[in-house]
Amino acid sequence: MKRFLKNRCLLDFFAAVMFFTRIPVKWNYFSSEPPNLTKAAWCFPLIGYLIGVLSGMLGDICISVNLPIFLSCVIAITFSLILSGAFHEDGLADMADGFGAGGSAKKINEIMHDSRLGTYGTLALISGFLIRLGLVISLVDIGYSLIVILSFAFATGKLSIIFIRNISNTSAFSKTGSVIEFISIKKLVVATFIWLIPIYFIFPFFGVLLGISKVFLVVFIISKMSQQKLGGITGDVLGATAFVSELVFLLGLIIYIRIIF
Repeated sequence: MKRFLKNRCLLDFFAAVMFFTRIPVKWNYFSSEPPNLTKAAWCFPLIGYLIGVLSGMLGDICISVNLPIFLSCVIAITFSLILSGAFHEDGLADMADGFGAGGSAKKINEIMHDSRLGTYGTLALISGFLIRLGLVISLVDIGYSLIVILSFAFATGKLSIIFIRNISNTSAFSKTGSVIEFISIKKLVVATFIWLIPIYFIFPFFGVLLGISKVFLVVFIISKMSQQKLGGITGDVLGATAFVSELVFLLGLIIYIRIIF
């Protein structure tokens, strides 16, 4: 039992669960060392799957008892926010407020760390929620379950965090511990395959390819913007990247399935 609890993969998984969700984890029960998110990066997509399965399951149950699809999707998405603590949504709002207001890097950083929500942040959250809801409903109408839709959306967002981290510098304004260190190629490949293998059997290949291309574009654009405005990425930037990546990946799928396919 003791050896089981000290398994490196399990430690990585529970470290990621602690960081990305509100699911209670008694870390002292597993290890006396502090959690290492950089080492745990390979399992980030697994956390996306976990949140997606739990929230999607609730939504699918709602649909199965004949609740309206709109309401079922809202319930599922809301539950995902509870599970994750609106972690990435908070990053999106902070980044929108800071980048939207503009100014010097110091001023942008101060705005991003202001606990008050500004106009840009409010609009970003409202728009993001509505777009996510519209994308999810569209895929449900096509015939996909909420478990599938939310799982792959959230897993995509988690994977994008690793990619933007590896192509970006860390901002001098970044708080200690808010940004993971450079991820090794081995862990990046493992994370990519964890994300790719299940999705290959669910969605059309070219739909996935279109979604991936949009994610890479988002990662590149946000990385460049962060470099120009803050000198690099921060924890909020990583959260915003994950959120937007979820949306554009689903958008790519819908464009292919409904328009091209």
